[in-house]
Amino acid sequence: MELKYTYLEENKQCPVVISSSLTSHQEISLLEVLKRCKKEIGWQISDLKGISPLVCTHHIYMEEEAKPIRQPQRRLNPHLQEVVRTESGITVVQNEKGEEIATCLTLGWRVCIDYRKLNAVTRKDHFPLPFIDQVLERVSGHPFYCFLDGYSGYFQIEIDVEDQEKTTFTCPFGTYAYRRMPFGLCNAPATFQRCMLSIFTDMVECIEKDLVLNWEKCHFMVHQGIVLGHIIFEKGNEVDKAKVELIVKLPSPTTVKGVRQFLGHAGFYRRFIKDFSKLSKPFCELLAKDAKFIWDERCQKSFDQLKQFLTTAPIVRAPNWQLPFEVMYDASDFAIGVILGQREDGKPYVIYYASKTLNEAQRNYTTTEKELLDVVFALDKFHAYLVGSFIIVFTVHSALKYLLTKQDAKARLIRWILLLQEFDLQIRDKKGVENMVADHLSRLAITHNSHVLPINDDFPEESLMLLEKTPWYAHIANYLVNGEVPNQIIRKCIPKEEQQGILSHCHENACGGHFASQKTTMKVLQSGFTWPSLFKDAHIMCIDFMGPFPMSFGNSYILVGVDYVSKWVKAIPCKHNDHRVVLKFLKENIFSRFGVPKAIINDGGTHFCNNSFETLLAKYGLKHKVATPYHPQTSGQVELANRKSRTY
Repeated sequence: MELKYTYLEENKQCPVVISSSLTSHQEISLLEVLKRCKKEIGWQISDLKGISPLVCTHHIYMEEEAKPIRQPQRRLNPHLQEVVRTESGITVVQNEKGEEIATCLTLGWRVCIDYRKLNAVTRKDHFPLPFIDQVLERVSGHPFYCFLDGYSGYFQIEIDVEDQEKTTFTCPFGTYAYRRMPFGLCNAPATFQRCMLSIFTDMVECIEKDLVLNWEKCHFMVHQGIVLGHIIFEKGNEVDKAKVELIVKLPSPTTVKGVRQFLGHAGFYRRFIKDFSKLSKPFCELLAKDAKFIWDERCQKSFDQLKQFLTTAPIVRAPNWQLPFEVMYDASDFAIGVILGQREDGKPYVIYYASKTLNEAQRNYTTTEKELLDVVFALDKFHAYLVGSFIIVFTVHSALKYLLTKQDAKARLIRWILLLQEFDLQIRDKKGVENMVADHLSRLAITHNSHVLPINDDFPEESLMLLEKTPWYAHIANYLVNGEVPNQIIRKCIPKEEQQGILSHCHENACGGHFASQKTTMKVLQSGFTWPSLFKDAHIMCIDFMGPFPMSFGNSYILVGVDYVSKWVKAIPCKHNDHRVVLKFLKENIFSRFGVPKAIINDGGTHFCNNSFETLLAKYGLKHKVATPYHPQTSGQVELANRKSRTY
């Protein structure tokens, strides 16, 4: 930011700070305005006139039955006695009664009073302070700025005459009480905020309200400046590089308190940092209850990455309330990430980044539930932006579009869908490649103690069969050119409507023997037939739970298994629908009687998707296939068997 000094009077009197990039015409016009308002700029503390009591007065209302407070005087450093003498001559008046004596604290060259006991018996003024995000969005995006700072702003607000005695304190020069509002009073921020709103709500009324500005901290007609730790300018706002440099120079924390302090500093700028949840996860583990403080390589890597992201934080823009909002999101196994943005002239820009790690219960959600949870989180996080506006939600999970119209979803999903009814939103498909920003926010690294259950959907036999069939065109070419026929079995490819009949014949007839899937498949191939999904059709069993039903003989559930080849249905009653029942059912009723199939299909319930179940399947070499949520056709055989079973 390029600044320069200029003067409102001759002989370099009454200096002010303005932008050095102004044209001569702009500078002359600005100086004319400043000269007219010269009396509202202070160059020394004696220039303070004080804001009119009709505009703002500070009151100290005590709780009922509050007693006077008296504390002993503390010894004052000789080097600071002159500081106290200077301030006392302007800001306080002597109090003869001295009923309430507060302790004077000396911190550096600032002198403040310890009013904690007074604050404890003071009725609190809960006047709201503005949100930082809203302030930044309101002031960013303009070509010129004027930064105004009150000259000792608190000392320009008078204390009500009846309440001045309550601020009494002692020092080596006597007993005094404040006439103007000091630091340390619990309701001082609320009074100051109320006063500033009165002065700046409509027009800048410094002259009318007698607010005096500090010439050194006021910058006029500049292109950018610092507001609440952020740099604002015409393109938007970004982090204050000076503050970030201090954070970057911090050494690695050696205590839990140091980790908490660093997270507090970095978290202040989390709206600018993509994937903040991922980067801060090792630190959160250190802050867990009863966790040992071990600063390892993972913590150091996250520490360095966070500091790097702070130095390269992007520019975010204020929202245009005339344009629709766009929400991009993605859910992974351990976190969800969302981005709020808009599109102007066909170009997208970011307004806000947000991410959140999932708890243990949320990690067990199905993919559809996680996707909908992501939308709910985004709309709740950005509620102040999105309510009353048109919203476009981009998703890579196309089933989410139809879920909003589904009548028989789970209770949790229905509750979330009802929450979405408040918003005017439209869901659009977006490929994962195009959704890389939100996708990056949610893809958290898997920790060493995480238990991931991979699902393998490929069938080695099919891959080998495809490799053998690769040169099919060569056989046709040889036959057409020289009439050569390959010396091998030529199998007929069977259409879909005939496949079930051939499978049943090879499995159930007199020569079939009701063998397991492997031998049934070989019989089909030996008979000269084939089709692309032969190995899947002849190697799959589907299982599912029915219930709960009214208890009968101590049982409330039915576990059903269906063989895809023979349509054989095996069902057993059970007391519970947990993984132990499933393991016993497979061992005693399927593997021991019909052999081991190549694959098992089931829904995404926890009784099927768990470590014990995966261990059993891996032991016997089975493939685990999970049905698509809200698509019962994936496990249609067992769903059909369930429907027929209910009729008995």
